[in-house]
Amino acid sequence: MANPAPSRSGFAAGAVAALLAAVVMLALGALAGVPVPLQLIADRLTILIPLDLFGTLLGSLESQAKPLALAGVIIAQVLLGGAVAVLVARLARRGVSPGVLFLGLTAATWAVLAFVVAPLGAIGLVGRDGSAGLWRTALGFLVIALVFAGALVLGLEGAGGSGREIDPARRRILRLAGFGVPAGLAVLFLGRFGLQMAERGEAAPGAASGQLPTPLTPTEDFYIVSKNFFDPSVSVPDWRLTIDGQVERPRAYTYEELRARPTMQRITTLECISNPVGGNYISTGEWTGLPLRDLLTEAGLRPGVLDIVLHAADDYADSIPLVAALHPDTLLAYDLNGAPLPESHGYPLRLIVPGIFGMKNVKWITRIEAVDYDFQGYWQERGWSDIATVQTMSRIDVPASNRTLVAGQPTLIAGIAFAGDRGISRVEVSTDDGETWVPATLDEPLSPLTWVLWRYEWTPIHPGRYRQMARAYDGQGQVQDAEERPPLPDGATGYHTVSVRVGEA
Repeated sequence: MANPAPSRSGFAAGAVAALLAAVVMLALGALAGVPVPLQLIADRLTILIPLDLFGTLLGSLESQAKPLALAGVIIAQVLLGGAVAVLVARLARRGVSPGVLFLGLTAATWAVLAFVVAPLGAIGLVGRDGSAGLWRTALGFLVIALVFAGALVLGLEGAGGSGREIDPARRRILRLAGFGVPAGLAVLFLGRFGLQMAERGEAAPGAASGQLPTPLTPTEDFYIVSKNFFDPSVSVPDWRLTIDGQVERPRAYTYEELRARPTMQRITTLECISNPVGGNYISTGEWTGLPLRDLLTEAGLRPGVLDIVLHAADDYADSIPLVAALHPDTLLAYDLNGAPLPESHGYPLRLIVPGIFGMKNVKWITRIEAVDYDFQGYWQERGWSDIATVQTMSRIDVPASNRTLVAGQPTLIAGIAFAGDRGISRVEVSTDDGETWVPATLDEPLSPLTWVLWRYEWTPIHPGRYRQMARAYDGQGQVQDAEERPPLPDGATGYHTVSVRVGEA
């Protein structure tokens, strides 16, 4: 009967090697800007997942979606690494030398990354179409392949998975040193990385938290949404903004050249298209930059241009219609709230286009391309709206959900309302589950492009349970859509509700 121990040892060696390779992938991505195979695979999976299932997962997981996606891809990689190691162990027992196994596995791993994973992640063969370029991608993939192959072959040798006789006591020590310690350290690193990623995705307080937001969101509270496991770190001395495509005069600008141009400031509210009814993925900032239309005018747009495509340092791309790009309020921003953009908000340059959901306000811009066709960006390929017009919304922030109030005592009902560049003309509040509505008082907005803070003083008379609701009207007098729809594909609709209890005085 065959001894299962070599197979178990082989699988463990491959699993640990795959874990170490995952750590190296993330480290190279963070330190050297190498495309992360884990990210490339996850990006491909988001296309393959059915649209309804994707929307359900996103709605239920929210900020936990990316860490769980990362965990899922790593688990799959670990299982694959274990299976590969079992096959390699069989070759070792047939007399293939460790050196040959190492070289062959390195070459095979590099080839899979360069010729399978990279194209699946839409960066072309060996990453030649990605922002990192061919050589950086090729070298980064080689380092990953060397680590995986080296760890796997050494693990097999040390644990006896290759079939060579090793003293049992020494084998136990080697298994602990070769499997347990590296695996434990890798799991700790990856777990910490996942927790930090989840924390970065958490939105600021709001949504019946009992706290009304400030008119201008502090930068540290500004919501952050990104498709990436980690975001790019752009080197400004090497960075250029390229304007090309269907233009007469293509050109590249340095960061200093852009900052030296006449500036423009706009206070604008930004909302993520994945923001649920009553959600927190909405913030208001003061943006400083330059009008996009100035650069497009200087470049000389050719007849027939339909879309302006924004390409980013993380290989993300999306587009806006030409009419939106030429709007005087659309700017390329390099400052947020009086300071240079933080990396998580798109440093050194991002787009701010009023009235359109945040996914089209591209961050980390490296290239602006004029095209004569309807460009479908990263999220459009996954079923999200191409128009992405902000839905009229309102949210109750005060009182906190399930708070106990006192009959006969005045209490504040307050929140925010937003309708993109259409503005807000009226907000109404209901304290009886939509049976009757009363107007709320609106604060003066910071600009026509921001949310409006509203408030209503309510004095409950009778004890019991009450369901409060809010609805907003845009600047054209159109009431927000009452039908409950999820964020995918066009942004969430429906009235936000908060339940409270009123007790005896």
